[in-house]
Formats: sequence, structure tokens, C-alpha cells
Amino acid sequence: MMINLGAEFGTHLESSEDATELIDILNKIPKDDFIIDFKEVMFVTMNFAQAYYTAKYESDKKISEINLSDEVTVVMGAADEACNP
Repeated sequence: MMINLGAEFGTHLESSEDATELIDILNKIPKDDFIIDFKEVMFVTMNFAQAYYTAKYESDKKISEINLSDEVTVVMGAADEACNP
């Protein structure tokens, strides 16, 4: 199942609460595999990114990401590395 993150949460993701809310929503859906489409997302904070990866790794769902811009890739990559060394 594909989720358009920009359409659902906006193009600027700053809050750790948004990240945990996203994963909480996915955990309630009776599917196992999700693709998070970052196509419309222009900016994420480290707070969002770290909360996203923390919640993602605690979830039993298979969650992957696509269409990250170069700027978003840098922040998300740093957070992923910090949360999953």
C-alpha cells in the first residue's frame, strides 16, 4: 500500500508527533507492506526523521520510502543511521 506523505501530512514535516502518528496509523491498517512516498515533501527536521525511524523500527510492518529529495535524503539518512547503527 502506498502512502503519499506530502498529501497526508504536508510538505514540511517538523514534528516528532507527526512521525509517530503516521506509524501508529500504519500499525492499525491490516496490511503488512507500506511504501511511503516523499515526492511532495520538501523539508523534514531531524526531530521528525528520528521519531519516524524509531517508530518504524519498533513496528512489525514492512515500511519503505521512495522519492526523497536530496535535502530530505540527507536528514533522513542521518536519522536512520543514528537510530539503526
